Amino acid sequence: MNKSPTPEQIKAKRDLNDRPAPRALGGWLGGFAPGQGVRVYQPGTALRVPAGSVLIISMHYTANGKETTDRTSVGLVFAKEPPRREVVVVPLQNENFTLKAGVADTRVDAEMTLQQDVTLWSALPHTHVRGKRWEIATVSPDGEAKTILGVPKYDFNWQTDYVFREPLRLAKGTKLRTSAWYDNSAANKSNPDPTSDVTWGDQTWEEMQFTAFTFTVNDTQTTTSDKGKQ
Repeated sequence: MNKSPTPEQIKAKRDLNDRPAPRALGGWLGGFAPGQGVRVYQPGTALRVPAGSVLIISMHYTANGKETTDRTSVGLVFAKEPPRREVVVVPLQNENFTLKAGVADTRVDAEMTLQQDVTLWSALPHTHVRGKRWEIATVSPDGEAKTILGVPKYDFNWQTDYVFREPLRLAKGTKLRTSAWYDNSAANKSNPDPTSDVTWGDQTWEEMQFTAFTFTVNDTQTTTSDKGKQ
């Protein structure tokens, strides 16, 4: 006859399951923002999740004065056979900026340099409610600049992972440059407070300058993010 577990055994098992996730972050699996759909990768490609990985979810909640609960769920579809190419999602961001109160047009840039040849499949630019437009460009090793994505009327409620009709083959040494423009004036009807200076932050009344790029590469350690520039 099997014995029932003791209270001490139950507590030990619960503590094991509830252990804090390690803070040494690994690869990016993805994210969700208003307007996004389900991201489906190209046939023969997949993100790699090493055995034993702990999945860490960062949710940005905004209090509304009422106590509530939330049960977050994440859905993953696993490859049915080994992929031919590994997908890597690389974030690029600039956290070093200030949007002055009342200013209707402020530009914030960020840049990264590719450390090997890659294929770029998509780009997801992200700002909050003061963001108004985006441009993403490549600069080849010989200095040729080319705009690869323009979002002239950015909408916080309609954020998109822009998948290129033809993937872009980029050589080692190519720079990826992102530029976002912001409207912190009263003319921006979505602006929660045009009288305040705004800096980087998770909350919607704060701001971000962030882009997620999807590559296929041979090694996940392929890019270095240079210090953002304004």
